[in-house]
Amino acid sequence: MCDFGLVLGLAAGAAQAAGEASIAGDKQKAAVSNYNLQQAANEREFIVNTNAALKDGYQAQLEGDRAKSAAVASGAGMTGSTAGLRLAEQSRQTALSIANAKDQMDGARANYIMTGKSQQIQAQSTVNALKPNPMSTFTDIATSGHKNYGQFQ
Repeated sequence: MCDFGLVLGLAAGAAQAAGEASIAGDKQKAAVSNYNLQQAANEREFIVNTNAALKDGYQAQLEGDRAKSAAVASGAGMTGSTAGLRLAEQSRQTALSIANAKDQMDGARANYIMTGKSQQIQAQSTVNALKPNPMSTFTDIATSGHKNYGQFQ
């Protein structure tokens, strides 16, 4: 006949393992949920930074066009070599401002990608750490049964 202490111990160990697995599952869901929230914030920041860079580039283009139009419309000092030099300098400034805006976009894209990857790795690491180890679970159940063996004789 089977020892009643062994049966109770095994049942207690199995119940404890089931509880731990349930808690681990809930923690894993929370880790994935947290990752999704962080990724949404990362995407929002990317959109804000990208839109800001686009606006900066558009503003630079407008300023360049406005400066050229004002110089041509006024006609002041537009004779001789200085007119071409002024327009060329304004074109260089406009090109530099647009290049800076493109750099901002590249930086925003790189930050978005690397932050997302980092968050993904952290979330996966958390999920992996929370998984119950099958061998440890089996050992816990077995030792729970064994430690109560012979208690009810």
